[in-house]
Parts: sequence; C-alpha cells; structure tokens
Amino acid sequence: ISQRALTFTGSKTYDGSASATAAQLAFGNNVDGGNLTMSGSVTLASANAGSRSITSFSGLSLGGSAAGNYTLTEASGMVTVGQATAAVVVASYAVTYDGSAHTATVTSITGVNGETGATVGTVDVSHTTHTLANTYASDYWTFTGTANYNNIGSTTITDTISQRALTFTGSKTYDGS
Repeated sequence: ISQRALTFTGSKTYDGSASATAAQLAFGNNVDGGNLTMSGSVTLASANAGSRSITSFSGLSLGGSAAGNYTLTEASGMVTVGQATAAVVVASYAVTYDGSAHTATVTSITGVNGETGATVGTVDVSHTTHTLANTYASDYWTFTGTANYNNIGSTTITDTISQRALTFTGSKTYDGS
C-alpha cells in the first residue's frame, strides 16, 4: 500500500511573506481525520494577494498515528492570500477664513511589513476642499488599495473654516462731531 499524497487548502491575510503556517492550512484529502496533524510552514509561489500555489513543503511536518500513511513528496495545494487592511490617517482642518482653498491632509498610509505610501494605495481627499467659512460635517475621504490592500470606502470627517473678524480703519477731517 503506497503512501497517499496530501493536498492542502488554506487562507491567510497578506503579510508580505511568501509562507503559510500549518495553522493556516487544512488537509484536502486526509482520510484519517484527527489521527493526522501537521506543524511548520510551507512556501508559496508569491507573497501577493490572490490564489497561490504551494511550491515547497520543506518546513512542514506530519504527526499523529496516521502520519506514516501520507507523503509530502508529491503533495500539492493552494492558499488564498487575502488583502490586508491599511492604516490610513487623514487630518481634518480648522482654520480661519483667508480666501484660500483648504483640503484635509493625508498624514500617513501604513501597510504591513514596513510598506507605506503609494506602495499601499492612494487617498482621495478631493471631497474636503472648501474656501468659504462654514462647518463641513459631511466631508469624506476614500482609499484605493493596491492589489494587496482592501479599499476603504467613504470615511466622514469634519472640516471647519471659521469666520474672520473684520477690523476697520478710516480717517476724517475734524468737524466737531
């Protein structure tokens, strides 16, 4: 009786790494149920989000009473790498009217594994641009992630342009009043 070649399925969130741990994998054709366990990790064809084939089982080991019935030599598998969620910080503004247009500021875009800025995605703050004095309580920004990051829909912020206090100067000739 020949050992059975295992198949694997799995899922993980993008983390910049081309590996998946045993905890992120499931057996695709284990006929022995709980009598087969695994530990370690596998290498994926790519770290990027999407459906990725397992290219190496060198870090994975089998355990349990049924381990001798299976082989990793001819094993195969796919892991779905899901998009990560970026941390996006947009600063609203509170200014005094000066006749100029004002727009909220993108403070930071941070992803995983040290990724920042345009590598992670782009922020649209065009719906926060105003010139006139008012409180804009329904301003919003959106984030479009690159292939490895989720988009972030409309996120509401409040921007404020306060009224400017007027000052007056003048002159007149003395007329007794």
